[in-house]
Amino acid sequence: MVKVKDPKSIANALKELLEKNHDAGEVYKDGIEEAESDLLKDFILTQASQRARFAKELERELYQLDEVPSSCGTFQGTLERTWMDIRTIFMENKDEAILAECLKGEQESAEEYERAIEKYDFSEDVLRALNGQLDEIKYTVNKVSKIKDLETY
Repeated sequence: MVKVKDPKSIANALKELLEKNHDAGEVYKDGIEEAESDLLKDFILTQASQRARFAKELERELYQLDEVPSSCGTFQGTLERTWMDIRTIFMENKDEAILAECLKGEQESAEEYERAIEKYDFSEDVLRALNGQLDEIKYTVNKVSKIKDLETY
């Protein structure tokens, strides 16, 4: 597959990943309010901080491309947060529902990063940043997938 080399397309791909990180950060912030377990709250806080760091790294890369980064998420992200809010209201074990949503979101993020890395001809610096973020996301997916209950986190 020939990778896309157009600078504007590459910048747009980075902007999309940035928006997804903003969305993920907002989902995690909402999850803190809904979570009952202190362990889950700690996990969510760690993830929210990680996504804020990812966003800053992507913003820095966009500035290097003379692009102005977006400072907000997407409409889809707002819908997903609303869905999580509604779902957790009716769940007996809110923490399990929140953890399941976190896992689903992290898996989707990993797939989005993989698609972007495969499709676009990013510079070595951008590629290094994206692969580092992807590794952290995959680590989280692996860790959360193995959690049987919050006590094992």
